[in-house]
Amino acid sequence: MINKSMEKQVYHVHHIIPKHAGGTDDPRNLVKLTVEEHAEAHRLLWEEHGRHEDKVAWLSLSSAIGREEIFVETSRIGGLNNTSKEKDSCHKENISESILAWHTEMTDHDKKEMKKKISNTMKGNTNSAGHTSEEYKKKQSQAMKEAWARRKAKNNMPL
Repeated sequence: MINKSMEKQVYHVHHIIPKHAGGTDDPRNLVKLTVEEHAEAHRLLWEEHGRHEDKVAWLSLSSAIGREEIFVETSRIGGLNNTSKEKDSCHKENISESILAWHTEMTDHDKKEMKKKISNTMKGNTNSAGHTSEEYKKKQSQAMKEAWARRKAKNNMPL
């Protein structure tokens, strides 16, 4: 039988002001907490400020969500934090290479299976009826031009 007092306690370093909220690694902004205390700290931050990053930290530290959901949520947060940020040419090239590698590494069987899955998810979907008509294409093209113009004006950046 293991004596609880003899178990080694696991500690985390918690940012009092989280990095996602502008906090730094300054020692005055760091505190050592148990895993349970760390989860509770992020729960309180989430309740006070409503930041999704704190909710994900709280749920993951308290084991309320699993690895896959943690990955999905942190990826989503990263994507949202990078929305409308200009990517440098090296970054764009890396993305292109990754997408190309992913597509070229897929076997013909995998590609057929993916097409089948996409097709099955679209069955019964009436949202895309008529999307091949010239009228729709022109309307969609105009909508995209307007959206890009608004984005350009908002971010004061070239297209």
